Amino acid sequence: MSSRQQWGISSAVLRPAAALLLVLWVPAPLAGAADGPAAAPAAATIPAAPAPIPIEHIAPSATAVAQLLRHLAADLIPGAEIESIRTTLPGIVTALATDEGQLLDLLRDQPSLETLQAQEEGWHARQLALTAWLDTLTGRAARLQDAATSLTRLHETWTLTRQAAQAAASPAAVLAQVDNTLATLAAAQPLYRAQRDDALDLQAAVAREVTRCEGARTRILEAQEGNVGGVFALTGRPLWSPTLWTQGLAAIPGRAHQVAATLRVQVGLYLHEPAKRMPLHLAIFLATLIALRAARGRLRHWAAAGEDIARITVVFDRPVAAALVVALIFATSLASPAPAEVKELLGALALAPLILLARPLLDAALRPPLLTLGLLFALDRARHAFGGAPPLVDQALIFVESLAGGIALLWLLYHLKQRAGDDERVPPGTTWVWRLLAGAALAALAVGLAASLVGSLRLARLSTPAVLVGWVYVLWFYAAVRVLTAVLAFALRVWPLRSLNMVRDHRKWLLLRAQRLLIWVAVLSWWYRYLDYLGLWAPFTAAIQYSLAARLTLGSFSTSAGDVLAFAVTLWAAHLVSAGLRFVLQEEVYPRTRVSSGISYAASSLLQYSIAILAFFIALGFLGITLTQVTVFTGALGIGIGFGLQSVVQNFASGLILLFEQPIHVGDAVQVGELQGRVRRIGIRASVVRTLQGAEVIIPNSQLTANQVTNWTLSDRQRRFELPVGVGYGSEPQRVIALLEGVAQAHPKVSPEPPPRCYFMSYGDSSINFELRAWTDYDDTTEVRSALAAAVYQAVYAAGLSFPFPQREVRLLSSENVAPAPGAPGA
Repeated sequence: MSSRQQWGISSAVLRPAAALLLVLWVPAPLAGAADGPAAAPAAATIPAAPAPIPIEHIAPSATAVAQLLRHLAADLIPGAEIESIRTTLPGIVTALATDEGQLLDLLRDQPSLETLQAQEEGWHARQLALTAWLDTLTGRAARLQDAATSLTRLHETWTLTRQAAQAAASPAAVLAQVDNTLATLAAAQPLYRAQRDDALDLQAAVAREVTRCEGARTRILEAQEGNVGGVFALTGRPLWSPTLWTQGLAAIPGRAHQVAATLRVQVGLYLHEPAKRMPLHLAIFLATLIALRAARGRLRHWAAAGEDIARITVVFDRPVAAALVVALIFATSLASPAPAEVKELLGALALAPLILLARPLLDAALRPPLLTLGLLFALDRARHAFGGAPPLVDQALIFVESLAGGIALLWLLYHLKQRAGDDERVPPGTTWVWRLLAGAALAALAVGLAASLVGSLRLARLSTPAVLVGWVYVLWFYAAVRVLTAVLAFALRVWPLRSLNMVRDHRKWLLLRAQRLLIWVAVLSWWYRYLDYLGLWAPFTAAIQYSLAARLTLGSFSTSAGDVLAFAVTLWAAHLVSAGLRFVLQEEVYPRTRVSSGISYAASSLLQYSIAILAFFIALGFLGITLTQVTVFTGALGIGIGFGLQSVVQNFASGLILLFEQPIHVGDAVQVGELQGRVRRIGIRASVVRTLQGAEVIIPNSQLTANQVTNWTLSDRQRRFELPVGVGYGSEPQRVIALLEGVAQAHPKVSPEPPPRCYFMSYGDSSINFELRAWTDYDDTTEVRSALAAAVYQAVYAAGLSFPFPQREVRLLSSENVAPAPGAPGA
């Protein structure tokens, strides 16, 4: 369907409409081009004044106006999204005003960094949603303003048209049509202005709430900076202060009731509001659970067959725990729209499946201290829910957490010292790492213990919770890696992945690479979640951005550390992409298309060089080097190459010839002068030939294109070999020929085409000489020749023939029977 048919506009309407638009929007210089070029730039930006429509075009132009109004009517009626904004905004305004007041109260109570970070995330999410509304309303207001402006100009044009028609004494029907059009335009203008004003009012209301969110985030940022800057300040009373306990105990019931009420509201919102994605999280849990349970039967079958699947059965034997971990990862992620309080609750509940998955790999003596740390994390979540009010809750709970966590870590250090080197599940040489980490955590808990005791709330909130949160996040991402690795290992064993050649031949290697990737992703995710929880992610990213913006100057060339990093990352990513593509081609594409090894190697090499060159030019762009500069540099480099690097360029060109012309392939058996071996690699400058003795000889490519090279396997891999055989005189030649040919034909590796042949070659001193000629694969030549020699030996003796051996007869004559030579003494 054409665009005209789609909108229902016929050509009869388009032509006058186009004329009408030209009348309305053609710049004035087109009408007065002869006035001179000096006036053109200024007048080109000013639309022409409305002009009357010629009488002969009034009827079609009126039809075009009606058609235009029908199209503009689509923006006149507010859509469902606008109505949703209109009905939802009052509640949002009320909630934001309430939350702003609560935020101000919270800031007066000196909240922790993690509380501030949770508040910042909530206000940021609201600001993003309101900004999206603001963009929608801005677009609608702009469209309505454009429509109102167009209608005003049309009304002016038709007013001039009516005056011109009256002056020209036009027919009454024409004047009536002009009057009807003016009436229609006059009736439409107030409607569009009203809708525009309504959109602008709604836009202003949303903008005020965006400003409110921005102000709240600014206050939170200032509080975060104050907390980080005054971390060692004594902002509270000592834990033994009677005033602290009196005020705290009096405030706890009210605060607990407030926290419980907020949690009930947020849980209800999560359960009943589809936008919070609880149904999606439940669907993820059920789908994962069903998939894991369905896979258990296949795992039992593999175990009965003797396959090593012990590393993945731990996950599939606990499908509920594994499914909960997967679902809770999505539910508590930063991208999840679930309320912050619900995320805290789910994070505490996630400890149960996490410990179940990690328990089989933990020594029995390690489980109590690690379980204690997990329970302390749940206690810290309850402390975090109070938001720092009253201070007694923070101080008392952090003191208990520090004391209990310190005892658990001391137990852990004692166990590691006693079992150092004895536990097979601990990799050799890594015990000191665990002891170092446990020692650092113990020092942080000691700082938290002392800080909570003397009233340094900011330091206490930063030290002890950091240990607990860090440990739980380690457990969290460890379990996630275990689950994903097990799922991937299972997927590599079933259809459709198991049908891939690279999976059948390199399954363990692929799984190891994927596991390493998951570990790196888990480490980076842990670092992000950890700093984000502590409220240090924003300062950390600011420091990184400041470091990357540092300028590096070398003469007239200047770049930044971030550009250098982007340069290196681009080249590294290009290397990974090139290696991955070549691996897929080598394992999946070439075997299925039956491409020869030489062509496949040439294609992979060209792909590698192309990606490397493209990535290099892209990386240069990050450094601020343009193609013009590269061209100048290449020209200057070419002059230097012409003088000093002729051999390098010659070898490079020869390498391209070898790749494109393909006289030699990787794997070919070649002979270059006295050197004989197999081609292992054809590089951009030189090639590598592995000799029969095992030495790898590097040959410049120019020698392979300029000198004579014998390729034994260029067109096929068949090679003829000769086996000389000598038998005693008295043997019938035809019988010997038939015997030797029969021996060769009986060998399974001797090629039947061309068939083996035996020839009578000569009469020797002690034997009559034959030569057996046969064809076989080049790689089997030595083996087949040796086997035929042994078989010929047995066949000759079995046929009653013999192999003569060289012999000489020495006759001794007595001196009486020998006449002296002439001229000899006594002759």
